[in-house]
Order: sequence, then structure tokens, then C-alpha cells
Amino acid sequence: MIRTLLICTLGVSAGTARDALAQHQTLAPESRKPGAESALSLTGMVSGKPIQVSGGGTCGHAADASMGGTSASLWTVEYRGSDEGTVKQLNLRLLRPKDGGPDQLTFELKSKAGDHRIETGTGRKHKGEGTVTILPSGPGGRLELSGKDAKGKPIQVSIDCPAFEEAKAEGS
Repeated sequence: MIRTLLICTLGVSAGTARDALAQHQTLAPESRKPGAESALSLTGMVSGKPIQVSGGGTCGHAADASMGGTSASLWTVEYRGSDEGTVKQLNLRLLRPKDGGPDQLTFELKSKAGDHRIETGTGRKHKGEGTVTILPSGPGGRLELSGKDAKGKPIQVSIDCPAFEEAKAEGS
């Protein structure tokens, strides 16, 4: 009798714990995974031609990163469109030194109209020139890039990010 009572009690306890866990999992808010895609949008003029796309991409930010031993903030944007789309691929990586030194910018855009690249920063062979203005808005913001690519073609783009995920300063 005691053995039967003990088995029943353990069975009920295990079932109750399983039900409580299922309820906890159902009721818990779904958290965003680092690097999760969100709907970003890109508008502007590249080499005199208008571009406008929106879709899944990733936007990242790290308040504390480093470049060559210098403390900096990092912003990243990655977008992959279709091969038939206006923009096939966009990558932006901006390291902004906290000591006021020059930004280190890498921007790459692959589009139907051609490829465009900007690389600037201390100790690098510059390819083009560009500046980025960051306009925070809630958990995201807008990055406005103005410059010229390595071939001297003008680039003026705005990237709207609904949220910035925690960025990793790889290879800094």
C-alpha cells in the first residue's frame, strides 16, 4: 500500500512538473536570437541611379569594441537580396574610435548596376571615401552614408534598422 501510494505520488508530481514547464515555455516571451534577421530598408542614390530595397537583414552594434588597441564603437549591417533584385548584397562595418580618431569604414554593395566598395581608416590603403551619420531611434536607427566608391562614383544611402543586435568585433 505504501509502495503504491509512493508511486502514485511520484507520478502525479512528475506530471505536474511537466505541465508547469510546458506552461512556462508557452507563456515565456520569445527572445530574439543574436544575428536574427529583421526587416531593414535601404534607399538612396548610387552612381546617379536610385535604389530602394527592403527585406531581411541584420543590423548590429557594440558600444565597446576595439581596433588595434583603440577603444571604439562598432556598427554592422548585412543584407542579402536575390540575384534578380536591384541590390544583391550589402555589407557595412563601421568602427568609430572613442578617442575621436578617424572612422574605419568598410562598405560593399553588389547591385545589378555593378559593384561598389569603400574602405577607409588608419593604416589602410583607402579605396574611396565616405562618412556615416548615425541617427538612433528606439532599439534601432538610421545609418546615412555619403561618399565615393573606389572608382570615384558617388554613393548616398540611408539604411533603416528596426533594431541593433549585439555585434561581435571579429578581426578588429
